[in-house]
Amino acid sequence: MATDTGFGEVRFFDDFTDDTVDTFKYDIDTDRTAWTIDAGSTGGTITCATTTNGDVEKIAGNRNWVCGTMGTVVFEARVKLNTSLTQGCFIGLTDDNTTDEVPIDLDTGTLTTTATDAVGFVYDSQESTPFYMCSVAADIDGAQTTTGVAPVVATYNTFRIVLDLAGNALFFIDGKQVGSRATCVTTTTSLCPCIANLGSGTASGMTCDYIYVSGGRV
Repeated sequence: MATDTGFGEVRFFDDFTDDTVDTFKYDIDTDRTAWTIDAGSTGGTITCATTTNGDVEKIAGNRNWVCGTMGTVVFEARVKLNTSLTQGCFIGLTDDNTTDEVPIDLDTGTLTTTATDAVGFVYDSQESTPFYMCSVAADIDGAQTTTGVAPVVATYNTFRIVLDLAGNALFFIDGKQVGSRATCVTTTTSLCPCIANLGSGTASGMTCDYIYVSGGRV
């Protein structure tokens, strides 16, 4: 990491204060209408909604983040589940910013991973009430571990993941560390920030206040 300048870190931050989703920053759901900027919202937010079982709304950034060369990579997002807890979601980092799929899903004790490498917070109402810490590295699924923190409808949580050079992760919710995991991702894989919602047939959705990612400049 460059230490001879105040710009030794690469940072991405989006507070969603634009009029529309910036498609240069994100690859989003194929119909490009699922996630919309909330016009006039205080401070800027982005929202998706669905009533369809199995419907995925996903927003994913550019694959700029490699922990093995950038050193510490930090992801943070402030997110809430809207109207219902009967749904699923993923909040974290993934190597897949092109397919309309949830990187990691958790259902009745079984992980379903469509990403080759990903690490994040996963919630699924068919599993249990808390958010889980989940990962997949080089197509090998890690164990799911509960955070002990359950979502509350229409209430924000701040999710933070800190990856080190070896791909180990620390997990935080609302500023409190809720766990750690070893070798969560392949250290040479380029990752992107991702928020994904999985519909269950009940009216549901998510709102994201901001997304932040940082890493060492190489």
